[in-house]
Amino acid sequence: MSSLVVKRFEGLFPAAIAVVALGAIIGLQIYAPGGARLGDRFSEENGPQLTQSEAEREEQRLAANLEILKNLPSLGFDNLLASWVFLNFLQYFGDREARNLTGFQLNDNFFDVISRLDPRWIDMYLFLSTAVGYYQAQPELSVELMGRGTRALSPEFPGAWRLWRLKSLDELLLLGDIPAAVESLETASEWAQASGYEPAANLFRDAANTLRDNPDSVPIRINAWLTVYSQTMDTLVRERALTELEALGVEIQEGEDGELRFFVPPRPEAEN
Repeated sequence: MSSLVVKRFEGLFPAAIAVVALGAIIGLQIYAPGGARLGDRFSEENGPQLTQSEAEREEQRLAANLEILKNLPSLGFDNLLASWVFLNFLQYFGDREARNLTGFQLNDNFFDVISRLDPRWIDMYLFLSTAVGYYQAQPELSVELMGRGTRALSPEFPGAWRLWRLKSLDELLLLGDIPAAVESLETASEWAQASGYEPAANLFRDAANTLRDNPDSVPIRINAWLTVYSQTMDTLVRERALTELEALGVEIQEGEDGELRFFVPPRPEAEN
């Protein structure tokens, strides 16, 4: 009788263990002394309550916790754990007082964990590109981590072509690797075509051909920086995009509604 009971419920044991493990992980991050909740240490009235040494210790503890997460078996809860780590990243990234003390040096640690757990989470890579490519100035690492997604996805996966488009932007604008950007744009075109996004497929194909024929194409770079500007609300990245656009000759004016207007000057025929 008892053996039947054991067999009846033994299938629940892995799930129960996973829930306990996940709870332990969450407890490790949220309830450990000086855990990830750095924002709780500040007061708008009294100013920063965290010293440099305290902030550095917080950073070290968080780095250690992320290292544990990277090597801890997820027991089938990959997507759930990836989402939870991403929420912790948002809290870390948004804590500007703490980041003023320690910088954004753990951005890549977060996305290393997230992209291992859920490499097919397409929307996450937009944050990855900004956090690692721009804030850490490590576009090589940003592209490397995106590679986990391009290897895990397929053309039939809805919206998967967007990752190749994002990868091409980092390769073109941050790395200056034109051949790699052309290859990514061609793949984005093929995947968009396979997904039924004909206009996007044509756009990426034309951009790849233009870059191949004219690697220094100003219109392509203007279009790419406009894409970067329009896809983010982050102040630092938008300022970088505006600086690059002005350097490329784009006239920027602010309308009465507060929105910016971009006026692209005509270019010689050779650059079109």
